[in-house]
Amino acid sequence: MSVAQAALLAPIAEGMTETDNILSQVLFVDDAESVSGLMSHVSRFSGKRLRPALVHLCGQLTGGQAAAGATHELATIGAIMEALHMATLLHDDVLDEAAVRRQVPTLNHMMGNQVPVLLGDLLYARAFDLSLTLPTTRAAKEISGMTQELCRGEIEQSTFRFDGQPDEERYFRVIRGKTASMFRTSCLLGALYGGGDEAQAERLSEYGTGLGLAFQIIDDCLDVVGDEEAAGKSLGTDLETGKVTLPIIRLAKHLDEQGLARLGELVSGAQVDDRRRALRENFDLDGAVAECHLEADSQLRGCLAILDDFGQGPPRQALTELCTFVLERSH
Repeated sequence: MSVAQAALLAPIAEGMTETDNILSQVLFVDDAESVSGLMSHVSRFSGKRLRPALVHLCGQLTGGQAAAGATHELATIGAIMEALHMATLLHDDVLDEAAVRRQVPTLNHMMGNQVPVLLGDLLYARAFDLSLTLPTTRAAKEISGMTQELCRGEIEQSTFRFDGQPDEERYFRVIRGKTASMFRTSCLLGALYGGGDEAQAERLSEYGTGLGLAFQIIDDCLDVVGDEEAAGKSLGTDLETGKVTLPIIRLAKHLDEQGLARLGELVSGAQVDDRRRALRENFDLDGAVAECHLEADSQLRGCLAILDDFGQGPPRQALTELCTFVLERSH
């Protein structure tokens, strides 16, 4: 964790420590060495921990943890969201055929696809089991809906191939499901279980959606023009698997018919070695990436406007700084 990120999480350090402890219990409950060893490897994928951080920050912002048992409930939800996030990383690496994550070899690269798929399913099951320890079923219901959104988003993206017609509306529908839904649910549940009311939870869920959309837009920019060493993971995986992201869509809007045809060959053609390199060699991506950053900035400005509905204090300040962190990140 960077110094900047540690400072960002300082207001919720105690709650995050409890989340980490609960998460360890979720990951290492199995006595079988084959499973516990794999879980230990997967735990190295945990990095920014934004989703549990959002749970705690929104809980503090709305209720100050005044509700009885709120601290433990928030920590439990934080562990659930991080476990689910790690499960999605396992499945994403299989879908993207990625070889490295957090500068660690992916399980699919080491062992093929079967083990990471099953391990991701196991994490999903343990996360849902943990949700049943909470005093109400609201978390289980919201997480169930979120998981369906995640799957729909991934399925739609897998069938979304570049056909020469930029479809920005479809792109946002995809990332709203596959990425923003988890940010949204983290904020919603944090607000509710922290002691906030439904109106506060709804507003913060909108903050989470905007933050998640911006996060994915920046991630898609990094996939095209980022530095692999700085990112600590395989880049260009979306291109290699034919996924159409916002930088490609914005680039396509400025191309003539000949340029669109060439872009289609590079993105969807069967005989292209290193699509990321070929794309950068054939097109000037600076303008498209700059447009994407402006779009992310617009989403984050909406997030900041939402925070105006809440009082000043360390949680709100951290949520404000989180917007800058998302916009400026390089990994």
